[in-house]
Amino acid sequence: MLEPLGLNRQEQDLYEELVSSRPVLATELADRSAALARLIELDLVTLVDTDPPRYVVLPPDTALDQLARRRERELADARRKMVELTVRFHGSTTRREPADLVEVLQGEQIAQSMSRLLLGARHEVCGWDAPPYRDDPNQVNQLEIDQLKRGVAFRVIYDRRGSMDRPGRLAALIQGIADGEQARVGDVPMKLIVTDAPMAFVPYDVHASRHQTALLIHDPVLVSGLAALFELYWRKAVPLATYDGGPSADRPTASERELLALLMSGFTDNEMAVHLGLGERTIRKHIDGMRHRLDADTRFQAGYQAVLRGWLGHRG
Repeated sequence: MLEPLGLNRQEQDLYEELVSSRPVLATELADRSAALARLIELDLVTLVDTDPPRYVVLPPDTALDQLARRRERELADARRKMVELTVRFHGSTTRREPADLVEVLQGEQIAQSMSRLLLGARHEVCGWDAPPYRDDPNQVNQLEIDQLKRGVAFRVIYDRRGSMDRPGRLAALIQGIADGEQARVGDVPMKLIVTDAPMAFVPYDVHASRHQTALLIHDPVLVSGLAALFELYWRKAVPLATYDGGPSADRPTASERELLALLMSGFTDNEMAVHLGLGERTIRKHIDGMRHRLDADTRFQAGYQAVLRGWLGHRG
């Protein structure tokens, strides 16, 4: 069971014996010196300065945890090196023909290459989110969360009608914002992912019901052009962000946060009603109640007050 931590069967057997026994003399382990030396090297066993000196086991909950953490760091370093070498292999323009700078992906290659794309990002991932979807769009993207924890920034523009009009979509997007994603809503023509590797992903059959063919682009010139195109759409898109506010007595309710996010995204009363599964009259009632609480006569004034109170706007 301890093989993943670097112990072979002999070393593990000796360690389990020492965990359950009293401190032992070196002479008692003369025929198992190699296994003992390995346990000492891994900081699982230490020599105590008694008379005569004896070997004791360090507390397993501490020693094994430290060893596991060391293995995790080594694995993370190896994974980063793998990504670096992969990016170097696919991104080299000096030894490849121009036609090789764009990969044509089909079927399962798409999901595999998406993982490679996200892992290869060093500082930022930018993208357009639009249908069709191969998987549930409300599903948590664990790779994105892992990269956010590593300090990689994510900026995503969600298509206003094709991406936002799904049950549970708004809650999933707000959770993504809480995890650190920067989200905006606008009108985008297709899926797009651009990273600073530099690499980019675009669907090839943009009118198909499900993308079965896509392009993975390594050419830095093409990637730079797609990045510039993303920035044009980003500037026109509307931020999707609602915050808890300041004092607990002045925090927006869950329904107010949803309404603010949809209002900021340019949804009509009818579209909000469809999205939230409510009637238009109920939507207007909720908005009127929110305006009253914000002491605002119009929706514009309500938005202004929401910004002033920290309910809505950019952090910082």
